[in-house]
Amino acid sequence: MNQFTASLWGDEAWAATLAIKPIFEIIKIVAKDTSPPLYYLLLHTWMKIFGTSEIAIRSLSFLFFIGTAIVVYFIGKHLWDKKTGILASLLTLANPFLFAYAFEGRMYSLLALTSTLSIFFFLKGYRWGFILATTAALYTHHFSLFMVIFEAIWRLRESWGKNLKQFVKNFSDFLIIGAFYLPWIYPLYYQTSLVGSGFWLGKPTLNILKETIQKFLVGSGKEILRQVAYWSIIAILVLRKWSKEGRKTIFLGGWFFTPLILTYIASQFFQSIFFDRYLLIAIPALPLLIASGKRKFSFIITLVVIFCLGILNWGYFSHPPKPPFRELANFVKSQAKDLPLINHNAAAHHLWESKYYGLRAPIYAPQSLPFYTGTALMQPGDTIRELPKEKKIGIITSAPVEEVKIPGYHQIKSQSFDKLLFIWMEKD
Repeated sequence: MNQFTASLWGDEAWAATLAIKPIFEIIKIVAKDTSPPLYYLLLHTWMKIFGTSEIAIRSLSFLFFIGTAIVVYFIGKHLWDKKTGILASLLTLANPFLFAYAFEGRMYSLLALTSTLSIFFFLKGYRWGFILATTAALYTHHFSLFMVIFEAIWRLRESWGKNLKQFVKNFSDFLIIGAFYLPWIYPLYYQTSLVGSGFWLGKPTLNILKETIQKFLVGSGKEILRQVAYWSIIAILVLRKWSKEGRKTIFLGGWFFTPLILTYIASQFFQSIFFDRYLLIAIPALPLLIASGKRKFSFIITLVVIFCLGILNWGYFSHPPKPPFRELANFVKSQAKDLPLINHNAAAHHLWESKYYGLRAPIYAPQSLPFYTGTALMQPGDTIRELPKEKKIGIITSAPVEEVKIPGYHQIKSQSFDKLLFIWMEKD
């Protein structure tokens, strides 16, 4: 078992269930959800060629992750030299946060790649590369807009004091990008209004902002190797030659901090949207900051960081934390195949895993579900408000067994699958 072969979890199964549909239906459904359609269209094409297995789905994200590291190399080479580019690329590959999403059948690796490509073409001055990469980023995830804001601020800085003709010319790229994005303006408005009506994210605190930055450096956890990597990075950054080539350093700092600060501020006054995985567009700036402005000893310390994080990443790869839903599904098919099944809606339901692994298990939801549970993809019969009439039913849940209460039924027995439970219930 590894990160390629582990069972899909809810969001991944949602993406796979959506991507298998016809192209126009994908666009229609995703317009009613909270994200743009590019990833699902690419996954649709990918699955047509390579199939719908867990390995096939996650290998696409892994390729995007490798692509991000390659682009970081070219940014480092462009700003400094090949050695900086190689170190920054290795640090990108070792970054635990990016590494985790390299095996996620979702849009996050594509978001990292397209946003980093946008920065690369922006720096190189390749106009159409910048336009196409930025448009792709915007059609991957709405948070790429914060990267575009940073690029626009930087372009404004470069254009300040120039005549009107030159000023307009410098911003014509952004106008073309806006024109390419026009077809998604109404879905964006609709999706924004959905989020504005209530979302599941709480208001971030300064401590959460600090924890997010730490996660972006070395991931989550208190392991000795992670602490060694963290304090090694802090030492490199503290002793970095910040005054040397300050313009490049300011650029990387703006790339990293602009999305975090803007989303943090917006979340204080409006519906909170601050969430670490949405902000991974900022992470590639960190390996470049760590690898550049080097002192003589920093090369060895950087290798120590790469080694420590590499060991931690191997542990993550070889011991996937995702719940073993495939195991549960196989058990149910062999031990409870004639039992009516229900998904118990606790902190999370498992409708999408059930669909992906071939179980008919609607959500028991006496009340309407919030939109962010994937309602845009739900079909009639995916939720039920009345229980089956059979004497015995099976319950799929990740809630503690004592919290699963179904009116008119009592528990007979249960079978656990790590974080998942299958419960037999009988009418009172």
